[in-house]
Amino acid sequence: MMISKSRTIAKAAIGSCVLLASLATVNVHATVLKIEVENRSERGGLWFTPVFLGFHDGSFDAFDVGSQASAALELIAEDGVPSGLIGEVAAVAGGIGKVLFQDPTAGGPPGVLFAPGQSQSTEVHLDPTANRFFSFASMLLPSNDAFFGNDDPEAYTLFDALGDFVGDFEINIFGSNIYDAGTEENDGFGAPLSVLGFGHDGLPGTADDIPSTPTSPTSVIASHSGLDTPFLGTNLAVGSTLTSTFTDDTLLATIRVSQGAPKRVSDSTPYIGAMSFLALLGFQLVARKRVARVA
Repeated sequence: MMISKSRTIAKAAIGSCVLLASLATVNVHATVLKIEVENRSERGGLWFTPVFLGFHDGSFDAFDVGSQASAALELIAEDGVPSGLIGEVAAVAGGIGKVLFQDPTAGGPPGVLFAPGQSQSTEVHLDPTANRFFSFASMLLPSNDAFFGNDDPEAYTLFDALGDFVGDFEINIFGSNIYDAGTEENDGFGAPLSVLGFGHDGLPGTADDIPSTPTSPTSVIASHSGLDTPFLGTNLAVGSTLTSTFTDDTLLATIRVSQGAPKRVSDSTPYIGAMSFLALLGFQLVARKRVARVA
């Protein structure tokens, strides 16, 4: 019976060590990625608002071309306010939302906006399982409801199924990637345009929402037809004139994704390994002594 007990103890020791070893192999370093956004418009070209950045498991879908815009999408497309999308991505299990602002001291008022040629970056700590995919969105200025973003939630993969970073990559946004939210008439008026001084020389006015009725629903999200009318040639907030908008092949923005410096969290791997080794020796010693007594 003592021999049976010693074998049971030995098996338990081995099982405990296997468990501890498996815990020791868990990645204890948070994965840090760097996200950089650059306005590639030429001088006198388009601006864009602070950029919404979303990291999720693929179940967060900001919008779908051909469908009506959600309240959150309308908020960022018309007003440049990302709070709605931040709330939506946060509702997804493990989802992370972030807003990338331009440096307020970089371009003068309104400094948080991305003027032509400006760029900004941020680092975010991600869970390779919960944050495998990347989404983004931002409003173009001057416009009523023009924006860029990705309608496919799994279009941009950050980590593979094993949790490994897929590698550095960049996303180039052209004129053909600009969308019209379909929620506001493209008349050059509206609160953001008036307050920030974009479009129609910053004259006050209220934009016309596209009406929605049972027989005539709100227009759907679609590729934007262009901003030449009525914005081209108008004054911008900084006193310059909008001299160019876009065609399908105009490069407007670039988003770069790269791996940042690893952030070290509490690393107990050496201690787990040492504990498991000592536990095994201890159990073996006890088992041998009990077997010797029986003998």
